[in-house]
Formats: sequence, structure tokens, C-alpha cells
Amino acid sequence: MSFFTDLKQRKIFQWAVAYLAGAWVLMQLIDVLGARWGITDGIARIIDVGLIVGLFVTLVVAWYHGDQGQQRVSGPELLIIAALLAVGGLALTILHFRDEPPAAAEVAAQPAVSSDEKPWIAVLPFAVQSEDSELANFAGGLTEDISNGLSDFSYLLVLSRTAVSGLDAPSTDVRLIGKELGARYVLQGSLRRAGAVTRITAQLVDARNGTQVWAETFDRELADANSLAVQDEITDRIVATVGDPAGVVVRTLAAPTDRRNPESLTPYEAVLRYFLFRQRISTQDHLITRAALEKAVERDPGYSDAWACLSLLYQDEHMNNLNPQPGSLERALAAAQSAVDIDPANSFAQFTLAQAHYFLKDVGAFRIHAERAIELNRRNSDSMAMIGILMGYSGDWERSVKLTTRAMRLNPQHAGWYNFNTFFNEYRQHRYAEALNIARKINMPDYWGTPMALAISYAQLGNEKAAKSAAEDMRRIWPDIEQEYYQMGLVNWVWAQPDLIEHVNDGLRKAGINIEVPE
Repeated sequence: MSFFTDLKQRKIFQWAVAYLAGAWVLMQLIDVLGARWGITDGIARIIDVGLIVGLFVTLVVAWYHGDQGQQRVSGPELLIIAALLAVGGLALTILHFRDEPPAAAEVAAQPAVSSDEKPWIAVLPFAVQSEDSELANFAGGLTEDISNGLSDFSYLLVLSRTAVSGLDAPSTDVRLIGKELGARYVLQGSLRRAGAVTRITAQLVDARNGTQVWAETFDRELADANSLAVQDEITDRIVATVGDPAGVVVRTLAAPTDRRNPESLTPYEAVLRYFLFRQRISTQDHLITRAALEKAVERDPGYSDAWACLSLLYQDEHMNNLNPQPGSLERALAAAQSAVDIDPANSFAQFTLAQAHYFLKDVGAFRIHAERAIELNRRNSDSMAMIGILMGYSGDWERSVKLTTRAMRLNPQHAGWYNFNTFFNEYRQHRYAEALNIARKINMPDYWGTPMALAISYAQLGNEKAAKSAAEDMRRIWPDIEQEYYQMGLVNWVWAQPDLIEHVNDGLRKAGINIEVPE
């Protein structure tokens, strides 16, 4: 009997095809649903090795038992299977040690994400449409302040003034400027005076195709007494609107990541994916983004922004009940500390560490790192808004409202959650109509806090029908809210103000949500 006849009789080919088909289906499921199931890249590689070893084990079993199962287990069979399992075990051990996170000292020594991946922005000198030396001086100062302000955002790269000096922007195609400078975006503007009013225009252009991404016009009266104040105001508005996490650059860059497999995202794209999650906050978004960022820090352990984003996602497990796992705050603190150790001058990392300390109920450390974050970048509306919220929840409502009001003024296109601070400030003072008007601006339908704000406002105003409708929306998002809320809800945020917690609970009970309060 020939060897091929043996293969046919023992049905080796049928066994192999059936095994490979099953393995292929399993690998496709992992590729499509891996992020939802929390399967990391390391776990996926271990599964791959297991499937390869399993193929050889299957073929050995088929050879010895394929002839209608009449062969008995023999010594050679056991030796072959044992050898295959030993090889597989060795491969899994190598993968395990290779996937272990590096020590803190090793992390700090690793290079950060390549600068080629981050978008370069060229801030061109603002053009003055007249022979007005006073206006020219103002334009020069404005250009310099905008360039410096954008460079405070760690995830952006800004070309130096030297690199862009000498360009005749008004008469040159922006696409040629971008190609010459290697810039993805070009920010340019102009000033012209008409009587007592000076018109300042600014626009951001995608240099790849010349598309205008954003533009705004400011009409101001300039005088020696107020020129610096106007310069600061315009700089704040342009820098925050363009550069902060809720700004037009991040929104534009982050949008395509929503359609990408999280396993395929680069570390920088994973950071952008986090900013997309932060705009809308949902359970599914959190799961996908967490998987992407855990892979990002494996690939680039020296990337401060990736550690900071991962810390914030771990904090969301605790503060928003999003896909909670054991040790959320401990993991969050460790990730935030890694971000700061890698880059102490990164305002985003300092903010992340401040927030981690807040939820660990260390108000002193929270305030130290919060003030440091603001000092490093006073135009990041995202960080400023959250610091303002936590300042209020820790009891300093005066400082809180000032910070969140400034954050919303910096970036009028801010995310809906910025409104929570002013909402609770009105609600705690029993100004329920004002609170309701603010709650309607939050507009985050997949986040449980939005219907909660509406429910308690309607309930306190006596609108029972609207309150119960909002309460049902809250249950849709969080089905076990009545059992879990006291351990995972607003209590985690406002732990320093028991009177406000009870005030909110009163509104929830009136809306028909009976919170189970522990003994």
C-alpha cells in the first residue's frame, strides 16, 4: 500500500481541510470581534501558535486513528504528541515574556512616536493690507502667539517662524506652501482697518488639497490701551478652536479612525481614536478605544500621550461604569505616572495624573497637578473644563465656574460634557429651570449622565411625564442603574459633597428611579 493510499484511507486530507476551515473561521471572528471581546494583540498571537500546534496534533491523531478508529494508542503516538505540545509550550512561553510590559526605566528610554506621523502645522505671518506700522506690529505679535500656543499641544507639531519667514502667502498657492514646508495644515490670516474697527480674519487650510477646514472673522477696536488684551483674546480663540482635543484639527484627523479596525491603528491614531471617544462617550467606544491604546503602549512604550489616554480610559471604568475591570484606579494612576515620567512638561499628562488623584480622593495632589497642567497650557479647553468640573465637585464652585466658563469661551465647538459643571452649579442652588436649559445643551445621547440631568431637572420642576421619559432613556443606557448606581454612578464623582448626592438622588426618586442605598 502506497503512502498516498494510506493518507486517503486514514482521511488525512479531510481532517486537515476541516481543521483549517474551522481555524480560519475562528481567526476571522477574532479579527472582527477581538476588540469587543478584549482580545489583545499578544493573546491573538498565542491563539495563532495554539492553532498551528493543534493542526499537527490533529494530523497525528488522524494518522493513528483514521482507519475507522481501530488503532490503539501507541508509544510513538504519545511521544509525537508530547513533543508537539512541548514545542507549543515553548513558543507560548517566549510570547509571554516578549509581551510583558517594560520596566519604568525602560519605558522612559524608549523613543516616542515618530514625528513624521504627527501633522505639521505652518502658521504664516498674518498679512496687513495697508502701510500701517501699528497694525503690522500687532500682526507680528498675533502670529507669534498663535504659533507658540499651538505648540503647547503635545500631539501637534508647529513649524518655527524661521521656517515660514519670507513666504509670500497671499500670492502663493497654499498647496505649494504645504509641499515646500512639509506641512499638512496651513494657518493664515489678514488684518485691515476701517475707521476705528480692525477686521482680523483667520483660516485653516488642508495643504494637501487646498480645502478650507475652518475660518473666522473678528471685528475689534484697537488702541494702545487694549491691544494686548485683544491679542490675547484672539489668540485664545484661534488656538483652542484649532488645536485643542475638541478642535478642528483633532476632529478632522480623528474622524477616519471610527471606521478602522482598532488592531490596525498606529499609536498616534489610537490617541486620535481616544479624542473621538471623548466627544461622545459610550460603552462600545470605550471598549474599542481601550483595546487600541493597550496595543499602542505595547508598540510604543515611550509615547506619553498614549499612556495618558489609556489612564483616562481606565478612569472611565471607575467614574462612568464603562467596561469595569479590577483595579481600575490603580492601573489609571500607574499609566498617568508613566505619561508624566516620560514627559513632565506634557500638560495633557499632568492633567491625567491630576484626575487620577482626584478619583483616588487625594485632593491635595489633584490640585497640584491640575494647576501645573493649566500653567503648561492655558488654552486646552478640554483639560480646563474637566479640571473645572472636579474643582466644583471638590467644593470650590467659584474657581470651578470660572474655569469651565473660560473653557467654553475658548472653544465654542466644545463637547457637550463641558456643560455638566454649570448644570450642577444651578441644580445645587435649586435653580431648576436654568439647570434644565443647560441639560438640553449636553446632547450626548449614549451617555447615562445626559438623561440623568434631564430627569432630575424635570422631576424637580414637577413635569412627571418628561422626567419618567428621561428616566427610561437612562435605564436603556444603564439597565442595572438602580442596583449599581450608588457604587458606580455620580457618587464616584461627587464624593466630597454628600448633600449634593442626596439632592440628585431625590430628583432620581421623583423621576421613578429608586436608587438602592447601601446600609
